[in-house]
Amino acid sequence: MKDENRTIIWPVYLDSKKTKSEGRKIPKEQAVSSPKIREITQAAKKLRLNPSVEKYKSYPASWWEGSGRIIVDKKMSKKEILIKLSNLINSSRKDK
Repeated sequence: MKDENRTIIWPVYLDSKKTKSEGRKIPKEQAVSSPKIREITQAAKKLRLNPSVEKYKSYPASWWEGSGRIIVDKKMSKKEILIKLSNLINSSRKDK
């Protein structure tokens, strides 16, 4: 059963190395190079989105990659969530 209050985040949605047709959902300028599940989860925790990780799931269009996915609370639109996650990941990478 689908939970209307949760949404799925695949790493490909934030990946600057992917094209829109390959699954990226945000502008390339705001995207992250090869985002990791751990990074997305940490950013989702900072946004208090209650993330749960399913690391053995695969994005349907690239099932051979075995990327995993994160399910988060839907407190805003999906695009807003993706942009905020990407901004947090980019800023945490700059801090290192």
